[in-house]
Amino acid sequence: MKPRTAGRIAAFILACATATGAVAQDTYPNKPIRLIVGLAPGGLADQIARLLAPGLGKELGQQILVENRTGATGTIAARMVADSPPDGYILMLGLDGTLIIPTALNPKTPFDPLKDFTHITKVAQTPLILVAHPSVPVNSLVELINSSRAAGGPQYYYGTAGNGSSTHLAGEYLKQLTGLKMTHVAYKGAGEATRDNVGGQIPLTFSAMPSALPFVKSGKLKGLAVSGDKRFAGLPDVPTAAESGLPSLKAYNLQAWGGLWGPPGMPEPIVKRIHGAATKVLADRDLIEKYANIALTVSTNTPAQLAKQVATELEQWRRVIREAGIKQE
Repeated sequence: MKPRTAGRIAAFILACATATGAVAQDTYPNKPIRLIVGLAPGGLADQIARLLAPGLGKELGQQILVENRTGATGTIAARMVADSPPDGYILMLGLDGTLIIPTALNPKTPFDPLKDFTHITKVAQTPLILVAHPSVPVNSLVELINSSRAAGGPQYYYGTAGNGSSTHLAGEYLKQLTGLKMTHVAYKGAGEATRDNVGGQIPLTFSAMPSALPFVKSGKLKGLAVSGDKRFAGLPDVPTAAESGLPSLKAYNLQAWGGLWGPPGMPEPIVKRIHGAATKVLADRDLIEKYANIALTVSTNTPAQLAKQVATELEQWRRVIREAGIKQE
């Protein structure tokens, strides 16, 4: 083929692609959009999705249908979305605990959180919190660390939502950074762990803020530290882990968070359309307040920033898992 002919063909292909993108941008969306959630109704991901859906649908001019596809801790939904057409009519509200952590735990997870999805935006986040039963004779993270390391001191157990959960990894990461001695107890969910903590069957739990918040406010549990980079507005008297003064905890900033993804290869005009609509809706004061009522803070970013966060956390959790010797059950 002559160079001039090849050049003309390449130019034609580029023109067609550009025209296709423009058409997609102008006509999208022209039918309802499915927003897939891989966890059960009522959970964190479901609440984030159902609060976001009405405003996002209004901004895009089409109904957003929230659809729960449960199973394998979100893996079934993630694989379904990864295999869907990249036309913007199937999106996913996923969590760090359903995309990043499963992949860090198991290299055979049937999706790649970096390559198998189009990154759109982070949506909301909540810090984790280490709480204790009132009978535990410590009132701060430093006191807990010193007590656990003292000769003849008590043996502490901490409960979480399950083996390999974000709260389990947060606890093991805290141990690695500080020398804190405590033994993990895996429950079948955050509710069970919190119930036993309130009842005194287990002294400590590491949980996402929504699970522990009402019990700390009522005095049935006491907060020792939150994992965010600043104090949680709903519990202003509970310090961050970084405020303990330990140099190793200066960068201890962990959040449970949810984000918006689509199938791989979505056209850039459609990604920009969804991203713009989502960030506009998430700036609405009414929605911000609704998220705050369930202990969530709105947090958005660009598609590139979301991809970078996924890559960073994936590598971080792989290190923690490797050092802790955590195995998938």
